[in-house]
Formats: sequence, C-alpha cells, structure tokens
Amino acid sequence: MSFTRWREPLAYTGMSLFVAWHSCAMIFAPAPMSGISLAAQRLQQPYLTLFRLDNTWSFFAPEVPAGTIFRYVVEDRHGINHTLDPTGELGGRSPAYVWFTSWFDEIARAPEVFGDAAAQFYCRKHAALQPVSVTLLSFRQKRFLPEDHLAGRHPLHRDFLTETRLKQVACPHR
Repeated sequence: MSFTRWREPLAYTGMSLFVAWHSCAMIFAPAPMSGISLAAQRLQQPYLTLFRLDNTWSFFAPEVPAGTIFRYVVEDRHGINHTLDPTGELGGRSPAYVWFTSWFDEIARAPEVFGDAAAQFYCRKHAALQPVSVTLLSFRQKRFLPEDHLAGRHPLHRDFLTETRLKQVACPHR
C-alpha cells in the first residue's frame, strides 16, 4: 500500500476531527459552570486563549453596556455657552467616527492626561467664537428598559443620563 492511497482519507479524518474539536470549544467555552464544562474548558484552554474563544455565557445573548457620551461647552467672550456634540458632527458613517469616539472614551477615562490637549484643540477649532474656556463633559447612560421605550421616552433624555464635568480649561488669548 502506498501513502498516496491513504492521504485523502487521512486528510478528511484530520479535518473532521478539527471541526469536532472547534465545535466543542465553541459550545463549552461560554457554557455555564458545571463539572463537564469545567473539564472541557481545562482541556481546551490553550486553544481557547490562542484564538480568543474564551467568552462568557452572555456571548449567546449579550447585554449591551450603557455607553458614554462626550460633549464640550465653549464659553465665548460674551459669556454665552455653546454646547457641542463632536460625534454628531462626524456622523456614524464617517471613517473617522471610530477613531474619534475612541479618543473621546480616553478623554472621559483620564481627563487629567488628555483633557488639556483636547480643550486646546477645541479652543483653536472654535477660534471664531473667541473662546474664553472649554469645558469637557461626559454623560453616562443609565439603564433604559423596554417599558421606558413603550412609554415614549428616549434613551438620551436627561432622565437617563448622568452628567460628569471632566475638566474646564481656559483658552489662550491671541
């Protein structure tokens, strides 16, 4: 018997075993804790970690976390406040949307690190308003239930947002 005769059945068997292994990994990795699932996870952990398959049970029906909304207020030389929405300016279809929303998340996470640079950027961007200061704000969404939706309420209404003043920075005078 030659090896070429056994190559195709061996390849088919190997691929079938891989599909079975991967299917088991996809089923047992996010399964609720039990003796069987723990034993399977322990056996498959290197494979699960390598391919980032070690998800939680919510993988099957995720609960989307409440998000953070970034806004800033430009105070002009007349004392008038202009509240601006940078994500609204971009629109969700802009290629820059993902990059800027990541930047806004970092500003909200660490305003002491990124706040001054962001505020100075907005001072320059809105130079026509002759800005005196820029205040960076973060709004955290509270839980919005189906009953709230059925009552005609909107998830971005003030009742469902918690406002945090991240930082206020004076704009340099030109």
